[in-house]
Amino acid sequence: MRHKNIIINTLSLLSLIIYSQKSSAQFFEDSQAPLSQKWYKIETKNFQLIFPEEMKSKAPTLADQVNRSLRTTSRNYKITPRKIPFIIHNTNLQTNGFVQLSPRKSELYSTAGAEPDNQTWLPNLILHESRHVSQFDKLTGKLRAPFFEQLALAYYGLTVPSWYFEGDATLTETIYSEGGRGRLPAFEMPIKANFQSNHNYSFNKYLLGSYKDIVPSYYTIGYLMTSTLKSELPSNYEADLFSELNKKPLYPYNINRVLKKKIGGNSAYLYNKTIANLDAIWNKKTSDYQYQKYTEINKKNNNYYNSNLLPKHKNGLIYFIRQNPQKTNAIYTYDAATNTENRLVKTGIQLTPHFDVNSNYILWDELHKDPRFNKRTYSVINIMNLKTGKINQLSKQTRYYSPIFSPLDETIACVEVDLSNDSYLTLISLKNNSIIKRIKIGNAEQLQHPAFNSQGDKIIGIRLSQYGTALCEIDLNNNKITNLTPWGNQQYERPQYLSGMKIITKANFNGIDNIYSIDLLSGKKQLLTKAQFGAFNPFYDKDTRQLFFNDYQYNGYKIAQTPIDTAFDIAPETDYFSHYYATALTRDSVKNIASVSVDTSQHYQIVPYRGLGRTFNFHSLSLSSSNFESFDNFKPGVFWLSNNILNTTQIALGYEYDTDIRKGVYSAELTYNKYLPKFSLRYENRGQIAAASIPNKPDSSIRFDWREHYISSQISIPLSFYRRDYVYSTGFNLATAYLRRYDLSRTDVKNFNYETAFPLTYQLYLNRNARMANMDLYPRWGQNFSITYRHTPFENNAKGEILSARTVFYLPGFMSNHGFQIRLSAQTGSGIYQYINDIPLVSGFSYYKYEKIKNTVLVNYRFPIAYPDLGLGSLAYIKRVKGGIFADYQNIHKHREISPKSFGAYLSLDFNAFRYPLPDFEFVVKGTYINDNTTTQRIVPTFSLNYTY
Repeated sequence: MRHKNIIINTLSLLSLIIYSQKSSAQFFEDSQAPLSQKWYKIETKNFQLIFPEEMKSKAPTLADQVNRSLRTTSRNYKITPRKIPFIIHNTNLQTNGFVQLSPRKSELYSTAGAEPDNQTWLPNLILHESRHVSQFDKLTGKLRAPFFEQLALAYYGLTVPSWYFEGDATLTETIYSEGGRGRLPAFEMPIKANFQSNHNYSFNKYLLGSYKDIVPSYYTIGYLMTSTLKSELPSNYEADLFSELNKKPLYPYNINRVLKKKIGGNSAYLYNKTIANLDAIWNKKTSDYQYQKYTEINKKNNNYYNSNLLPKHKNGLIYFIRQNPQKTNAIYTYDAATNTENRLVKTGIQLTPHFDVNSNYILWDELHKDPRFNKRTYSVINIMNLKTGKINQLSKQTRYYSPIFSPLDETIACVEVDLSNDSYLTLISLKNNSIIKRIKIGNAEQLQHPAFNSQGDKIIGIRLSQYGTALCEIDLNNNKITNLTPWGNQQYERPQYLSGMKIITKANFNGIDNIYSIDLLSGKKQLLTKAQFGAFNPFYDKDTRQLFFNDYQYNGYKIAQTPIDTAFDIAPETDYFSHYYATALTRDSVKNIASVSVDTSQHYQIVPYRGLGRTFNFHSLSLSSSNFESFDNFKPGVFWLSNNILNTTQIALGYEYDTDIRKGVYSAELTYNKYLPKFSLRYENRGQIAAASIPNKPDSSIRFDWREHYISSQISIPLSFYRRDYVYSTGFNLATAYLRRYDLSRTDVKNFNYETAFPLTYQLYLNRNARMANMDLYPRWGQNFSITYRHTPFENNAKGEILSARTVFYLPGFMSNHGFQIRLSAQTGSGIYQYINDIPLVSGFSYYKYEKIKNTVLVNYRFPIAYPDLGLGSLAYIKRVKGGIFADYQNIHKHREISPKSFGAYLSLDFNAFRYPLPDFEFVVKGTYINDNTTTQRIVPTFSLNYTY
């Protein structure tokens, strides 16, 4: 009895309401390319290459690269990958690529951005993603379409950790080419800086991230850990590793079981071993490196990391872009004479941080997106008058980046990339925004980081091609392009003219990123900086003869300066880089396959991509028809899914069982997203139950059931776009349905409605919200409006209508990253809709006497409490603790004294589970006080578990 009393008392105290929901997820990428895109394909026995019309001339080269990459990257896994589609997208300027299952395909974004690299973008991306194809097929090759691809994805995600998945592919791109991220000192620099600054973060933190500290992603730590494996295990260990994983597919933490067998320890053991190896190499390599300690300019006491990027000394001020987790990126000025700073303008989303400034204006590029088709983005140029603060957008729907001012006239230069992936230097007049000149860089070549000379007739920049990288000069008088340095695999950044025949640039000639001067006549290189971890973003001020740059530290990029006359010679044999890939390279190297030369023995036929195969692609049996986007009201069932590889058509055929009413539901759903409007059509055949009162017996009722045909359809036009620091969305939805009931179990039910014909729903919405910083819980400012109208124009016996308006406003809170959310909503309904609630309700609505709702006001205040980065073994990793208070009001028009109907507080934890980076979980404990005399319970505790991808 004692234990029973404890249980009863505990339940009475908590009165738990437990539910699970998913607040916003997009695990399966489903955006579309623009409608105007014309698609072509190349078919081979190993792959299908699908590409837009503008890439036809380059398609044979890309096909050859895919063919060689698949063949080479699959050797270690001892398989021949099954045929897979590779889709080339040329309208998205963001650098990205991925391989997915459900449906099985690879998508590659062809346009290289302004981020510096040591080789051309697309061949290296193909190499990386081809490795993922081999990984998938080795582990899950027997789980195939048309039924088991989603099961394969789930099995792979649970079995292969993210650090191995991406680390192995990053190592592959490094040892099978002359470039790759593993060859870049900047790639491992953040880890090196952390450990050599006594910030020895845990394996969990490197794997799962942090809000407050700089920790590189699992790509970096995974590359280093897989390099250790490849250096110590037998050749082609990858095939044996995956075979061992498949022997016990349901074993918890399967990778740790196999690693213990192979190397004597689990993932954390491998991480610690890798760090110990690196630490020994770093200490040995840099023992004689006499770095300089630079004084930070505009030093702030920040609790979190803070970077002041791209310092430029102009007009007596230092201009820079600030980047930190508490605020969105903005351009600032710093006055050293008064030790004051001023924010000039927020930049919006940029492909890479960039701006330029002269005496009167400041110039930067900004990423925009197509309002409807998310796979089309643009890069436009903005200019601000420093005297008036007026901002103009110089271009629309362009593909410009890295704009710079000419020193002599009203001209700017920028890099432009067309839809054929050709790169140009483009000159634009500031007088009328017209194009003065376009200079093509070369076939399959890229240009980065242009800079004018003092006369304004030449431009220096970085040139990337199949041969690697080089600094080049473009003569604007005759359009001639001349290399200033030999081809190689340096990661150059922001070259500039110095004086005479000297230039400066960021490079890594001695294995550490620093600022160098290069004498173009003699070829002599000298160090202008000797940073401990790395120096970046040089800017030479000829008036003060000072070199301004970013000095990297564990907590960000800091502004520093040094006299331009301070120079250090470089010993030819000096190399301070770890080259941690080197052992793996000697054990498993092939000829550089990132070369763009075409195998002339192959003949690739190019034909239009069309037919039923473009529309239907059944790939998986699933337990969810919505890709597990929500578990609200989840019903067990099975669905057969089809998604075409261009994401324009989705089909779901299925059956599910409603355990609450013990009835089955058969369904078929079609979604078509090719055009500006999105169309959806759904059919259900479902069982239902209800109860009716017996005449003259008010305390009695009869139960009856029936089946029904239900057909619903919707047309939606969702639009969204960026404008500087704000995200806008607007759209219109129109929905209708038809309901027909049959097989009524009783014949004595009165007034039973057998048919509901085409009720109509209209929704119009308009939203404007400030972009959120990494630590923000709400947008700092936001205005959101939605109006919905429902009615039954074709019904005679079931007339009704309801009009509702919902608004959400966001306001900044009392401290950084705090915020208010205020939701004001109202509704009015009649007929069959008079008791329907179409607006958000107050917390605890079901705990007091029903009252017809006309309006609600819901006020929330949320704030971060701590960022513990606390690992609970491998069970959970807690990133953030949040708190909040709320007050909810109902029918405020009826009350003279406005008091909340309910109020309370909540505490939540943001965490990852079982060392998986996705999904991100949120556990919320909420306490609600019901401020109503009719309530059945004053205090209502609620527990919820949310997740996002």
